[in-house]
Amino acid sequence: MNKNNFPDEKEWEKIVEDAFSSDEEHIFSEHYKLNKQQMLRRVTMTKKTFNKKRGLAVIAAAVAVTAAIPLSVFAYEKLTAKIEKTGNYENTISIQTPVADTENTEASKYMFYEFGWVPEGYVPHEENSGFKNPENGGRIAPDLYKLPDDTNVELKLPYSENCETYESEGKTALINYRSPNVYNNGTLSIDRSVYICFEGTTYVLSIHISEDVSDADMKKMIDEITLYPTEEKLHGDYIPWLDKGNYQTVSTPKTYAYKENVRTIGDTVSKPYSGNGNDGYDVTLNSFELTDSFDGITTDSGGDETDFSHFMDENGNIIENIRKTIKLGDGVNTIDEIISEEVVPMHILKMNVTITNTADIENDICICPTMFIIEDGEPKEDWVNNKDGYSCFDSLVGYDGQRMWFSLAMDSDQKGGNNHLILAPNESADVQIAFFADDNVKDKIYVSFDVSGNNYGEYFDVNG
Repeated sequence: MNKNNFPDEKEWEKIVEDAFSSDEEHIFSEHYKLNKQQMLRRVTMTKKTFNKKRGLAVIAAAVAVTAAIPLSVFAYEKLTAKIEKTGNYENTISIQTPVADTENTEASKYMFYEFGWVPEGYVPHEENSGFKNPENGGRIAPDLYKLPDDTNVELKLPYSENCETYESEGKTALINYRSPNVYNNGTLSIDRSVYICFEGTTYVLSIHISEDVSDADMKKMIDEITLYPTEEKLHGDYIPWLDKGNYQTVSTPKTYAYKENVRTIGDTVSKPYSGNGNDGYDVTLNSFELTDSFDGITTDSGGDETDFSHFMDENGNIIENIRKTIKLGDGVNTIDEIISEEVVPMHILKMNVTITNTADIENDICICPTMFIIEDGEPKEDWVNNKDGYSCFDSLVGYDGQRMWFSLAMDSDQKGGNNHLILAPNESADVQIAFFADDNVKDKIYVSFDVSGNNYGEYFDVNG
């Protein structure tokens, strides 16, 4: 769900995918997708803790700025960097890093970035690096990378309209202006990505900037960004631009939901304890209903109190949902285009279940249900976007449609972190779970608490 008007997980995933994709058509490998699927089921909706060391390093808007580091302490000559238009809607960044000066005694120093100024209204983000504007949902999202020595990096940026090189003291900023965002539900879009190369280093600072920040403020912000030495490494090692391992063309294996595994109200699904993961509990379906009201729904997907008023009309019912059908471009010579809009009513599926710890130890249980439909004998979690070359965007639930639960409610004494329960042996907890369900599929919905790889295990029939 797009809480506080920030881009949700799907929207950010698309931003990053567009920014880091190459000129070739890529399909994520099934190994990668299954690993990601399993990871998300373990940590779905968990909130990132604020990294104090990193946070303090970027809160230069609220503290005094350290002096810029003289270029003489850096271990490299200036790298070469440029951005140029390589398609109607594609820009390409080229960066050539130099070889390190082995005689420079400062070569082993770690570096990190500092913002000396941010636009009015922006404050440090509590959960992520960078800054946010609480009034309008704007974002300034930085990531620092240290590129390898003597390496040529070519980064193709699809869905781009224009590009610019901006020279600032000791820095070269490569600015990418993105094409208009058709996946917009009234929130601010990220419309620029900036890649700042620092003279005398192989560091590159990537910044995604939302459309509320003017170009003048963006450049003033670039002018005031500096690097400073640190005793510890405060940035990660992963560089997505250099990682080609996640892009492999493979066939997608068939998924399975066997008819004999379907369960209904009063039935129990068991996950025997193995000691190797999220198991050792029973799930009993007590009741379910399809409704248009938010009555009794007050918590988000992690179980925290949430205001759903922006999803309601004056009677407390769910507001109108507009679905855009979008023809996908290649991001190079064509861009995504809205070809139709229609009203697709959304409903709310509320499930009441009892979860019981069947392990002989205290159990940290992740509540990770999966909603799906079955077509031609095969389960599908994404039943909207199953046509090649097309996508959909719902005004209520965002890019690709949200098939994950949006609300989870449980006794606070039994609540663990986010969507987790902490239960003693044989202890039970009553849990309410809510999904959005579009009108087109309300009579063929199922929910599984036991998806493993491509097998949906035992699952509940919750057809409305």
